[in-house]
Amino acid sequence: MAYKVIDLHCDSVFHLIEGKDLLQAVKGAHVDLPRLKSGNVGLQVFAAYVPPDTEIDKAFLCATNTLDLIDAFARSNDSLAPVENASELKTILNSDKIGIMAAIENALAIEESIDKLEKLRRRNVRIITLVHSQHMSWIESCTGQGDFKADNGRALGSFGEKVLDAMNDIGIIPDVSHSSENAFWDIIKRSKKPVIASHSCAYEICAARRNLKDDQLKALGDTGGLVGINFAPSFLSDPYRKAFDERFKMGSSISMSEMIAVASEIPVTVPQSIIADHIDHIVNIAGEDCVAMGSDFDGIPSTPEGVSGCDFFPVLEDELRKRGYSEKRIEKIFNRNFLRVLEEWG
Repeated sequence: MAYKVIDLHCDSVFHLIEGKDLLQAVKGAHVDLPRLKSGNVGLQVFAAYVPPDTEIDKAFLCATNTLDLIDAFARSNDSLAPVENASELKTILNSDKIGIMAAIENALAIEESIDKLEKLRRRNVRIITLVHSQHMSWIESCTGQGDFKADNGRALGSFGEKVLDAMNDIGIIPDVSHSSENAFWDIIKRSKKPVIASHSCAYEICAARRNLKDDQLKALGDTGGLVGINFAPSFLSDPYRKAFDERFKMGSSISMSEMIAVASEIPVTVPQSIIADHIDHIVNIAGEDCVAMGSDFDGIPSTPEGVSGCDFFPVLEDELRKRGYSEKRIEKIFNRNFLRVLEEWG
């Protein structure tokens, strides 16, 4: 039995920005319509990424221009449909169509304006990754450089608290992937509804700064939140992470093409089974209701062995079944867990 898959994060919008036709098979892409169909994907969340070095008065426009591309793609073929709420998602999961949902990666996009946050919600944005690789004045990043101190001396500043409160009120799910550990705790304690880490993994297996420690995983599970498993080898395998980080030190910033070149030189094999290892760990720590998919496809420079893109999901389903996962548990991980969270957010 093949279950529809909800993938909480991809960066495939980069291909749309470059003018590539994702309705066709695209060489070098992880996500395109043929792969979405082969992978039995029911919902693909497309992230509208706002680079952290974007000038603040241009960040909102950057986000909305990218949302335009996502919206256009969602309406470009009868096999696709935009999804904004749980009712629409249920319809999609019971159909042959593939849903497309819009997210924002980096709340720099709101330009420190609650009004612009509300405008993004009116654009049907349902998820916002609160920070990216650099600190902002109101939130600490897990990879930001230098000491951070918000106006209230915490990792989530007073404006960040207003942002989180507004997101709870208007129905935008906070995403703590890229948030620092301290910011994570500030966010999870303040939010009245479940938060997600849309594209992260288990720190206990791979000690990447982006991954979540066991107490964080348990807190997400206890509050009804989710972790979307990231398919990047540097978040899955600690030996690979160490080798990648050693090469990454060659420069303070690096382009995706440079990252791909670096990744190709790493002599560490990352088996596809390690994805299921992270799922096992999170289920054991936080419960089966806390796991989802968050591949980060098209935003990662390499994938584990045998993972060509979103057409891999049926292989993962078989692996989980071989490990003794019940049909109910597999269905939860692949789609029901996020559907539950979306229902809670209205």
